[in-house]
Amino acid sequence: MRISPILTCTMALLALTAASSLSVAAEVDKAAFNGIWSGDQGVLWDTSVKPGEKTKAPFTPEYVARYQQSLDAAARGKPKADPTTQCMPPGVPRILASPFPFEVVVTSKTVYILYEYMSQMRRIPLDGSGPAPLGMPTFNGHSTGKWDGDTLVIDTIEMNPKSVLDTTHFPHSDVLTVTERMRVSGPDKLEISITLNDAKALTKPWTVVRTYTRKPGERLLEYVCAENNRNPVNADGTTGFTGVP
Repeated sequence: MRISPILTCTMALLALTAASSLSVAAEVDKAAFNGIWSGDQGVLWDTSVKPGEKTKAPFTPEYVARYQQSLDAAARGKPKADPTTQCMPPGVPRILASPFPFEVVVTSKTVYILYEYMSQMRRIPLDGSGPAPLGMPTFNGHSTGKWDGDTLVIDTIEMNPKSVLDTTHFPHSDVLTVTERMRVSGPDKLEISITLNDAKALTKPWTVVRTYTRKPGERLLEYVCAENNRNPVNADGTTGFTGVP
C-alpha cells in the first residue's frame, strides 16, 4: 500500500509537535523547582529519631565511639563546641537541615541554591560529568548535577571534615560523598533523598529523605554571623531571634 505524500508530511508534523510538547513539558517541570523553600523537619540529621534519641546511622565502630564521646560530653554539661557557633559554615550536607529558607534557581546549564543561613551559595553545573577532585576540601564541597527524568541528581565530594551533621556532633570523615536526588513531589512540595557514602564513618551507604514547603512571597534575609544580627542577646541574657524561617 502506497502512503500519499500529504499523509507522510502530516505524520511527520505530528511527531515533531509531540516531541516539542514533551520538551516544553520537561522545561515546565524544571521551572517548578524555582522558588523559596523551607524545611518541614527539625535540625537533627536523622529524621527518624526524636530530640534526645540516638541516631540510627550505621556507624563504624570507630565513629560509634566518637559519636558516643560527644553525647557523653553533652550529658555532663560540657558539650563539644558546634563549629557553627564560631561562624563556620554548616557545610553540605548539614545545610540541607537548616531551619532557614533557601532559594533554588534553575537555568539551562547551572543550578544555583541560595541559603539564607550564613548567606551560603552553591553553584552546580549541569554537565553531568561528575565532580572532579580538586584536592581542596571546602565546607560545601564540589558539586555537579544532571537530570534523571523529573529528578535533579547532585553529586558532591571533598567536604571539609571540620563540619558536623547536626547539633549532636554527628561526625563524618574526609572521604564523605553525598548524592542528592531532588524532585517536586506535589503542589508546593520538594523532596530531597540524600545518600551519604563514607567508607571510614559508615558501614554502608545511608539515605535520609527530607521534605520542604514552598514559601510564596517570602524573600531571603541578610544573615551576618560575625555581627550576630539574627540572634541578638537580650537585656536579660536570653537569645532572641530576628526573622521567621
